[in-house]
Amino acid sequence: MNRISNLWIILVFLALTCFRASAQSFDTIHEVLRQFQVSFVEHANTSALLMGALEGLTQKSPGCKVLLKGSPELFVLRSGKKSMTISRKSLRSISELEKAVTAAAAFALKFGKVRSKRELEHAMVRQMVAHCGDKWSVFLEADLYGRLLDDGTREVGSTGMLVEPWKDGLRVLDVVEQTPAFKAGIRQGMVVDSIAGRSADKLNELEALALMRGAVGKKVKIVLDGKSFTLLLEPEPKRNLSVTPMDGGLAHIRIFSFRQGTARRLKAVMAKLERHFKGKLKGVVLDLRANPGGLVTEGTEVAGLFLPRGLVVSIVSKKHTRVEEEVNPAAGAYLKIPVVLLVDHRSASVSEILTMAFKDYKRARIVGTKTLGKGTVQVILELMDGSALKLSTGRYYSPGQTPIYDGIEPDIVVPWDGRGKDVQLEKALELLK
Repeated sequence: MNRISNLWIILVFLALTCFRASAQSFDTIHEVLRQFQVSFVEHANTSALLMGALEGLTQKSPGCKVLLKGSPELFVLRSGKKSMTISRKSLRSISELEKAVTAAAAFALKFGKVRSKRELEHAMVRQMVAHCGDKWSVFLEADLYGRLLDDGTREVGSTGMLVEPWKDGLRVLDVVEQTPAFKAGIRQGMVVDSIAGRSADKLNELEALALMRGAVGKKVKIVLDGKSFTLLLEPEPKRNLSVTPMDGGLAHIRIFSFRQGTARRLKAVMAKLERHFKGKLKGVVLDLRANPGGLVTEGTEVAGLFLPRGLVVSIVSKKHTRVEEEVNPAAGAYLKIPVVLLVDHRSASVSEILTMAFKDYKRARIVGTKTLGKGTVQVILELMDGSALKLSTGRYYSPGQTPIYDGIEPDIVVPWDGRGKDVQLEKALELLK
């Protein structure tokens, strides 16, 4: 009797084990959809996310096709004689969306000639994020995410160029002077064909950045406008700003990014300028062109040197459930010094926070071209399988409660392609004279 009981227990255990093995779990899909539910700053459009997931599914499942039928709207997933349907009416919540997406993934694994479950799941997640309606939110594969991590134990090299989304691919957004990309003749506006052998239409801008970083001395092949460049990675420049005293008691200060220590460095620079001009500093051009942003606290402190006491920026989370404020606690030491700001389409994030604060307090004229419009708070969330999700979780609002995510139009528009005489700087200096 004991032998029969033991045999029965073993059979039940094996049956349960087989059932669990046959039931597909899609942990990455679950994690990402959970973040869209609780953290994503926008309202998640379940239909758009489903369409993205199905697009990713068909990329990795050559045996599957997706058809859209009219009324009621149905997504039909078909592989040979097998099919399944998903109704838009069933997508009333993220949890219902997850059921539909995981059912589609299980269908593809069973009937769609899928090479790898991980590849399928990642392709579905990548396209879900791409369809979420926020161009700054992106999905990163584990190998590329690892390249962006800096634990301080090794010197990191880069090409010195940034890219941005462009049509169905990428183009060069900015090239830092005297970096490998700059010395090779690469300039903003060039269209990216491939990076390290990966086609640009299969990369987002963060993945492209990861491919262009690595150990100092490593070579990276980049194809731009049909021309191939092989760049040797060099240490990333760590400069905060540069200063140039000009005629007539004026100064041109370019802030490259709002990294740690920027405000402290600017205070020292302003003190030196006052000594240089013997207390007769008559105006400053603060140049934020090509400044991608950085630390909000540094931007607030920089703004505080020139602004009156008061609010600099509000940070608003999903559904306005949380509002944080960065405040300038006292009137700036240089409140009376005339200021002109220079901006362009590469000025982003904290640069735009600074620009809107100066604009709302009527503290400076703004010259150049419209800013990038990246007024979002972003976090990078590492997922259980080592991949990562960069997600927008909040919005920046100016002291006058103007949202910053649409970009900022300058008071005086002055186009400049970066070649020849710097007409934007000339205009800024003219306004100060």
